Amino acid sequence: MNTIVFGEGLERVAVRPITPDIFWITHCLGDKAQDIYKNYFSMLPNAADYSGHRIVDYPFSAFLIRDEKSLMIDTGAPRQQANTLKAVEYVLGDKSLDYIWISHVELPHAGNAPALKRRYPQAQYMTVRGGEQYALHGLEGAQLMAPGEVIDLGKHQLESVEPLFVDHGLSQWAYERTTGFTFTADWAHNLHEPAKNECFMFLDEMETAGYSAALHCDDVKVNAWYQFPWLKWTDPDEVCTAIDAFFARYDTKILAPSHGNIIRGDMARYVPLIKEGMRQAIAM
Repeated sequence: MNTIVFGEGLERVAVRPITPDIFWITHCLGDKAQDIYKNYFSMLPNAADYSGHRIVDYPFSAFLIRDEKSLMIDTGAPRQQANTLKAVEYVLGDKSLDYIWISHVELPHAGNAPALKRRYPQAQYMTVRGGEQYALHGLEGAQLMAPGEVIDLGKHQLESVEPLFVDHGLSQWAYERTTGFTFTADWAHNLHEPAKNECFMFLDEMETAGYSAALHCDDVKVNAWYQFPWLKWTDPDEVCTAIDAFFARYDTKILAPSHGNIIRGDMARYVPLIKEGMRQAIAM
């Protein structure tokens, strides 16, 4: 299966396989990015500290694992609801959607939970344990997960993971034990340029087309700096030690953040870039 695109502009959603059974479902503005993100860098405080002058996009992504049991990680945002459902139906065909796993209750992550429940009423919701008011977000009756709990899908086993970096206090990451697929929600993502046809590319493909290690580091920095304001109270050495410990524990082969392009290998090269980006974000 190649990349399949549904809709256009603000409603545009694509689906692309990462492995034969794990699919990236993502929104990208394409030509509309210029209307929304033309002044993205210049509007940020400390604008001179970024590479700037690019017209970038900030995608919303979900992931779908197709197995004996199927599972969707996050749901995308309501503006892309119709085409997100088309993408899910395209991947599953006549198979059921058995689980919908929610990292945290925010519109880009959980906004289509009610619509998916209407389309797949047998699906079991899974979200992070410890909160309340789940019904407010369409998650009444959800199975509440704790770090270390595992969902067996057949060939794939998805483990709920304690996140290192959260923009909401109640959040979770995920690790798929068979493929080394690691979902990090709002952390460790880059930006891409639709005008350079970088929509729906994997990060190594972007590099082949000219995206650089320096830009990757800069993107991690700018995203972390505004995503996690609490970083100003952290120690960069401790943060980098925690990142190393995380990847030592979870043998990551594929890094899949919610809002960036997928890293599908060579983590020994990418992790140092991510750590340097985090150091720079903390220093700011």
